[in-house]
Amino acid sequence: MPLCHEPYCLRASSMNHELVFQAHTIVAVGDLNPAIFQPAWFAAEGLITHEEAQAARVEMISAQAALFQVDWLSLRVLPDRLVATTENEAFYRHLLDLVAATFSKLIHTPIKALGINYSGHYRLQDAAYWASMSDELAPKTRWSALLDNPIMRSLTMASPRTTGPKGDLQVRVEPSIRIDNGVFVDINHHYDLSDEVGGCRAMLGVLSKHWDSTFSSYKQVLSRIFPDG
Repeated sequence: MPLCHEPYCLRASSMNHELVFQAHTIVAVGDLNPAIFQPAWFAAEGLITHEEAQAARVEMISAQAALFQVDWLSLRVLPDRLVATTENEAFYRHLLDLVAATFSKLIHTPIKALGINYSGHYRLQDAAYWASMSDELAPKTRWSALLDNPIMRSLTMASPRTTGPKGDLQVRVEPSIRIDNGVFVDINHHYDLSDEVGGCRAMLGVLSKHWDSTFSSYKQVLSRIFPDG
Protein backbone atom coordinates (compact mmCIF):
# COMPACT_ATOMS: atom_id res chain seq x y z
CA MET A 1 0.00 0.00 0.00
CA PRO A 2 1.33 3.48 -0.82
CA LEU A 3 2.49 5.63 2.05
CA CYS A 4 -0.13 7.81 3.61
CA HIS A 5 0.13 11.56 3.28
CA GLU A 6 -0.95 14.16 5.82
CA PRO A 7 -3.55 15.37 6.56
CA TYR A 8 -5.22 12.13 5.46
CA CYS A 9 -3.22 9.64 7.53
CA LEU A 10 -5.39 8.03 10.19
CA ARG A 11 -3.20 5.09 11.06
CA ALA A 12 -3.20 4.17 14.72
CA SER A 13 -1.32 1.56 16.71
CA SER A 14 -0.07 1.09 20.22
CA MET A 15 0.73 -1.69 22.61
CA ASN A 16 -3.01 -2.17 23.12
CA HIS A 17 -4.52 -1.77 19.65
CA GLU A 18 -3.58 -1.90 15.98
CA LEU A 19 -5.41 -0.60 12.92
CA VAL A 20 -6.12 -3.52 10.57
CA PHE A 21 -8.59 -2.06 8.06
CA GLN A 22 -9.98 1.37 7.31
CA ALA A 23 -12.22 2.98 4.70
CA HIS A 24 -13.34 6.42 3.69
CA THR A 25 -16.76 6.93 2.12
CA ILE A 26 -18.73 9.75 0.53
CA VAL A 27 -22.50 9.32 0.40
CA ALA A 28 -24.67 11.64 -1.72
CA VAL A 29 -28.42 11.26 -1.16
CA GLY A 30 -30.85 12.51 -3.79
CA ASP A 31 -32.50 11.58 -7.08
CA LEU A 32 -30.07 9.77 -9.37
CA ASN A 33 -30.11 7.74 -12.57
CA PRO A 34 -27.89 4.72 -11.84
CA ALA A 35 -27.60 3.76 -15.52
CA ILE A 36 -25.38 6.79 -16.13
CA PHE A 37 -22.77 5.70 -13.60
CA GLN A 38 -20.81 3.05 -15.48
CA PRO A 39 -17.06 2.70 -15.99
CA ALA A 40 -17.21 3.74 -19.66
CA TRP A 41 -18.91 7.05 -18.73
CA PHE A 42 -16.33 7.83 -16.04
CA ALA A 43 -13.52 7.09 -18.51
CA ALA A 44 -15.13 9.17 -21.28
CA GLU A 45 -15.35 12.11 -18.86
CA GLY A 46 -11.73 11.69 -17.79
CA LEU A 47 -12.65 10.72 -14.21
CA ILE A 48 -10.92 7.34 -14.34
CA THR A 49 -8.49 6.00 -16.93
CA HIS A 50 -9.59 3.87 -19.85
CA GLU A 51 -7.40 1.09 -18.44
CA GLU A 52 -9.26 1.27 -15.14
CA ALA A 53 -12.61 1.21 -16.94
CA GLN A 54 -11.66 -1.86 -18.98
CA ALA A 55 -10.40 -3.68 -15.89
CA ALA A 56 -13.36 -2.66 -13.70
CA ARG A 57 -15.16 -5.44 -11.86
CA VAL A 58 -18.78 -4.77 -12.78
CA GLU A 59 -21.50 -6.36 -10.67
CA MET A 60 -24.50 -4.58 -12.19
CA ILE A 61 -25.36 -1.68 -14.47
CA SER A 62 -29.08 -1.00 -14.81
CA ALA A 63 -31.77 1.58 -14.13
CA GLN A 64 -32.03 0.16 -10.60
CA ALA A 65 -28.38 0.00 -9.62
CA ALA A 66 -24.81 0.55 -10.77
CA LEU A 67 -22.23 -1.45 -8.86
CA PHE A 68 -18.58 -1.70 -9.85
CA GLN A 69 -15.03 -1.56 -8.50
CA VAL A 70 -11.65 -0.45 -9.75
CA ASP A 71 -8.42 -1.02 -7.87
CA TRP A 72 -8.84 1.92 -5.51
CA LEU A 73 -12.58 2.63 -5.66
CA SER A 74 -15.88 0.89 -4.95
CA LEU A 75 -18.95 2.62 -6.36
CA ARG A 76 -22.59 1.82 -5.56
CA VAL A 77 -25.35 3.93 -7.09
CA LEU A 78 -29.05 3.43 -6.38
CA PRO A 79 -31.93 5.70 -7.40
CA ASP A 80 -31.72 7.52 -4.07
CA ARG A 81 -27.99 7.59 -3.33
CA LEU A 82 -24.40 7.31 -4.49
CA VAL A 83 -21.86 5.60 -2.21
CA ALA A 84 -18.19 5.95 -3.18
CA THR A 85 -15.59 4.18 -1.02
CA THR A 86 -11.84 3.73 -0.97
CA GLU A 87 -9.99 1.44 1.40
CA ASN A 88 -6.60 2.82 0.44
CA GLU A 89 -5.60 5.88 2.46
CA ALA A 90 -3.32 7.08 -0.36
CA PHE A 91 -6.47 7.67 -2.46
CA TYR A 92 -8.57 9.65 0.03
CA ARG A 93 -7.99 12.85 -1.92
CA HIS A 94 -8.72 11.03 -5.18
CA LEU A 95 -12.09 10.03 -3.74
CA LEU A 96 -12.96 13.67 -3.12
CA ASP A 97 -11.78 14.71 -6.58
CA LEU A 98 -13.78 11.99 -8.32
CA VAL A 99 -17.05 12.73 -6.50
CA ALA A 100 -16.65 16.49 -6.92
CA ALA A 101 -15.85 16.17 -10.63
CA THR A 102 -18.73 13.71 -11.16
CA PHE A 103 -21.36 16.05 -9.74
CA SER A 104 -19.79 19.09 -11.38
CA LYS A 105 -20.67 17.38 -14.65
CA LEU A 106 -24.12 16.44 -13.31
CA ILE A 107 -24.71 19.76 -11.58
CA HIS A 108 -28.51 19.65 -11.87
CA THR A 109 -28.78 16.41 -9.91
CA PRO A 110 -31.12 16.99 -6.94
CA ILE A 111 -29.07 16.31 -3.79
CA LYS A 112 -30.71 16.32 -0.36
CA ALA A 113 -27.93 15.16 1.97
CA LEU A 114 -24.22 14.40 2.12
CA GLY A 115 -22.20 12.07 4.33
CA ILE A 116 -18.42 12.13 4.76
CA ASN A 117 -17.57 8.97 6.66
CA TYR A 118 -14.59 7.14 8.17
CA SER A 119 -14.60 3.59 9.49
CA GLY A 120 -11.86 1.47 10.98
CA HIS A 121 -11.38 -1.99 12.45
CA TYR A 122 -8.81 -2.18 15.25
CA ARG A 123 -7.34 -5.38 16.70
CA LEU A 124 -7.07 -5.26 20.47
CA GLN A 125 -4.26 -6.84 22.43
CA ASP A 126 -6.60 -8.71 24.73
CA ALA A 127 -10.17 -8.91 25.95
CA ALA A 128 -9.27 -6.96 29.07
CA TYR A 129 -8.56 -3.87 26.97
CA TRP A 130 -12.01 -4.03 25.37
CA ALA A 131 -13.59 -4.44 28.80
CA SER A 132 -11.71 -1.41 30.07
CA MET A 133 -12.48 0.68 26.99
CA SER A 134 -16.18 -0.22 26.92
CA ASP A 135 -16.50 0.49 30.63
CA GLU A 136 -14.97 3.91 30.03
CA LEU A 137 -17.43 4.63 27.20
CA ALA A 138 -20.49 3.07 28.86
CA PRO A 139 -19.91 2.57 32.61
CA LYS A 140 -21.34 -0.75 33.81
CA THR A 141 -22.26 0.78 37.15
CA ARG A 142 -25.15 2.52 35.41
CA TRP A 143 -26.60 -0.85 34.41
CA SER A 144 -25.55 -3.33 37.10
CA ALA A 145 -28.79 -2.86 39.05
CA LEU A 146 -30.80 -3.83 35.97
CA LEU A 147 -28.58 -6.37 34.18
CA ASP A 148 -26.35 -9.21 35.29
CA ASN A 149 -22.84 -8.75 33.92
CA PRO A 150 -23.74 -5.96 31.43
CA ILE A 151 -21.63 -5.82 28.25
CA MET A 152 -21.53 -2.99 25.72
CA ARG A 153 -22.60 -4.31 22.30
CA SER A 154 -22.88 -0.98 20.49
CA LEU A 155 -22.65 2.69 21.38
CA THR A 156 -23.75 5.60 19.16
CA MET A 157 -23.24 9.24 20.08
CA ALA A 158 -24.39 12.24 18.06
CA SER A 159 -23.52 15.93 18.19
CA PRO A 160 -25.82 18.32 16.26
CA ARG A 161 -23.95 20.91 14.21
CA THR A 162 -24.45 24.43 15.62
CA THR A 163 -22.70 26.36 12.83
CA GLY A 164 -22.61 25.96 9.08
CA PRO A 165 -24.81 23.47 7.21
CA LYS A 166 -27.44 21.58 9.19
CA GLY A 167 -26.59 18.07 10.29
CA ASP A 168 -24.54 16.30 12.90
CA LEU A 169 -21.50 14.22 13.75
CA GLN A 170 -22.26 10.61 14.70
CA VAL A 171 -19.80 8.18 16.27
CA ARG A 172 -20.48 4.46 16.61
CA VAL A 173 -18.28 2.02 18.54
CA GLU A 174 -18.89 -1.73 18.74
CA PRO A 175 -17.09 -5.08 18.54
CA SER A 176 -15.74 -5.80 15.07
CA ILE A 177 -17.42 -8.54 13.04
CA ARG A 178 -14.55 -8.47 10.58
CA ILE A 179 -11.59 -9.34 12.80
CA ASP A 180 -11.24 -11.40 15.97
CA ASN A 181 -10.83 -9.52 19.23
CA GLY A 182 -11.38 -6.22 17.47
CA VAL A 183 -13.36 -3.02 17.75
CA PHE A 184 -15.17 -1.19 14.96
CA VAL A 185 -15.32 2.62 14.88
CA ASP A 186 -17.59 4.48 12.47
CA ILE A 187 -17.52 8.30 12.27
CA ASN A 188 -20.14 10.03 10.13
CA HIS A 189 -20.30 13.71 9.23
CA HIS A 190 -23.89 14.19 8.05
CA TYR A 191 -24.96 17.32 6.17
CA ASP A 192 -28.67 18.04 5.60
CA LEU A 193 -29.03 19.94 2.31
CA SER A 194 -32.78 19.53 1.91
CA ASP A 195 -33.42 23.26 2.40
CA GLU A 196 -30.68 24.36 0.03
CA VAL A 197 -31.52 25.80 -3.37
CA GLY A 198 -29.46 23.82 -5.87
CA GLY A 199 -28.55 20.94 -3.57
CA CYS A 200 -25.79 19.70 -5.85
CA ARG A 201 -23.93 23.01 -5.76
CA ALA A 202 -24.41 23.13 -1.99
CA MET A 203 -22.91 19.65 -1.70
CA LEU A 204 -19.88 20.65 -3.77
CA GLY A 205 -19.44 23.68 -1.52
CA VAL A 206 -19.49 21.51 1.60
CA LEU A 207 -16.96 19.09 0.12
CA SER A 208 -14.64 21.95 -0.82
CA LYS A 209 -14.93 23.77 2.50
CA HIS A 210 -15.16 20.96 5.04
CA TRP A 211 -13.24 18.00 3.58
CA ASP A 212 -9.95 18.70 5.36
CA SER A 213 -11.60 19.57 8.68
CA THR A 214 -13.35 16.21 8.80
CA PHE A 215 -9.95 14.52 9.14
CA SER A 216 -9.05 16.69 12.10
CA SER A 217 -12.28 15.67 13.80
CA TYR A 218 -11.63 11.99 13.02
CA LYS A 219 -8.27 12.22 14.74
CA GLN A 220 -9.81 13.92 17.75
CA VAL A 221 -12.49 11.25 18.08
CA LEU A 222 -9.99 8.41 17.72
CA SER A 223 -7.71 9.97 20.32
CA ARG A 224 -10.61 9.90 22.77
CA ILE A 225 -11.54 6.31 22.00
CA PHE A 226 -7.90 5.17 22.11
CA PRO A 227 -6.28 7.57 24.59
CA ASP A 228 -3.12 5.46 24.79
CA GLY A 229 -2.02 6.47 21.28
